[in-house]
Amino acid sequence: MKGSKIAIVILGRPGSGKDTQAKLLAKKFGLVHIISSKVIEKALKSRETNIKLGGRVYNLERERRLQKSGSLNTPEFVLALIKSEIESAALRGRGIVMSGSPRTLKELKGEWPLIEKLYGKNIFAFNVIISPKESYIRNLKRRRKDLPELDTRKLIKKRLAVFMNETWPAIKLLKSKKMIIDIDGERPIMKIHKNILKILSLK
Repeated sequence: MKGSKIAIVILGRPGSGKDTQAKLLAKKFGLVHIISSKVIEKALKSRETNIKLGGRVYNLERERRLQKSGSLNTPEFVLALIKSEIESAALRGRGIVMSGSPRTLKELKGEWPLIEKLYGKNIFAFNVIISPKESYIRNLKRRRKDLPELDTRKLIKKRLAVFMNETWPAIKLLKSKKMIIDIDGERPIMKIHKNILKILSLK
């Protein structure tokens, strides 16, 4: 599978280990790792006030405020950024592994047709499951360096609520169409990785 055109999507609650699992898969199969938070972070580091994506202008100050408050960024803004990353990887003949996107139904409906167009049936989606309590504990311990303000008790609770209100409907839709596979995320990292590899080998 290494170097082939394959698309893997990994979703789950904050702190579920999406990025870690995606990183392992990217290394094993030579995939481009598209981390939604990093793509957004890169765009928000611009000194510009506005950015034009897909023919639409977005206010970066507003997007920065949304991020720091623990809310999701504007779906259209995220969608435009992620679609650009997907297209770039495909043009280079590279497979992709995405962690944390699509995060809303709007993103799902905007990204999935593009992924299908570029990667055909070679698409695999995983939902890494951890309980709300485990998610809260992991995020409280994490203290990320890039956005430490997101790991306060108040904002962790808000982010968990945002996940249920915004991201869960996207996962639920994929589940209804049998397009996503549940993975127990409360096990050791390498056991989860081996579980995913086993599933990929059976597909």
